[in-house]
Amino acid sequence: MREARRRAGLTQAQAARRAGLSQSTWSRLETEADARYTIATWDRAAFAVGTTLNAYLPETSAAAAPRDAVHLKAQELVIASTRPGGWHGLPEEQIDVVSRTSRFADVLLSRPRYQPVEVALIEIIDWFDDVGVPMREWPRRLEAVEGRAIGQMVGGMDVPRVSGCWVVRATRRNRELVGQHANLFRARFPGSGRAWLAALADPAAKMPSEPALLWVSVSGDRLFAARWTSRYALRRATRLPAGRR
Repeated sequence: MREARRRAGLTQAQAARRAGLSQSTWSRLETEADARYTIATWDRAAFAVGTTLNAYLPETSAAAAPRDAVHLKAQELVIASTRPGGWHGLPEEQIDVVSRTSRFADVLLSRPRYQPVEVALIEIIDWFDDVGVPMREWPRRLEAVEGRAIGQMVGGMDVPRVSGCWVVRATRRNRELVGQHANLFRARFPGSGRAWLAALADPAAKMPSEPALLWVSVSGDRLFAARWTSRYALRRATRLPAGRR
């Protein structure tokens, strides 16, 4: 915790204020193994200094898993679930080599046999440490994917159709956060989740032109469409058909 705070350039007092803790409590978090502090307290402290808490049971196999195991599982799910729909999936595919920091897609899907070719950018969100940054970056990433697809055109091919989805892990925190800012997310992702799931699973269904927000279950084994309700919560609406998960 001390190292994370120093990397963030914060004093103990500043970090404590961010986490809603007293400075004395923060000091003890950095120096003492005190069982009175709950995992929730540690999680708040970690978030305050720009990192996340990862807890493992050493005797279980999960302790040997890579730090991005949850993310990798979601990528694997997207690729496997969309294969029956005629999609070819590439994880961690470079989409922009011009920018100062090259961009990579979590999963880049394409249906090259279609005319025009369909290309879908799938961004997987495990945890929101900042909502505004990825929202502002999203149009630029779609533009980069479109430029890449156009650059790969041959002969008299039609201009590729490009769109995409955010696939958000359906933790309670993520669902509450998205629900509390439903207007922002709905404006950025106006597409139908149902239509996207149909297009991803069915080779006869066309890819929607508007981006949508999808959920991936916490266990990482199912994709769901998001349905906006009159209240602030988002509810699961649709899942991929059995055998296509």
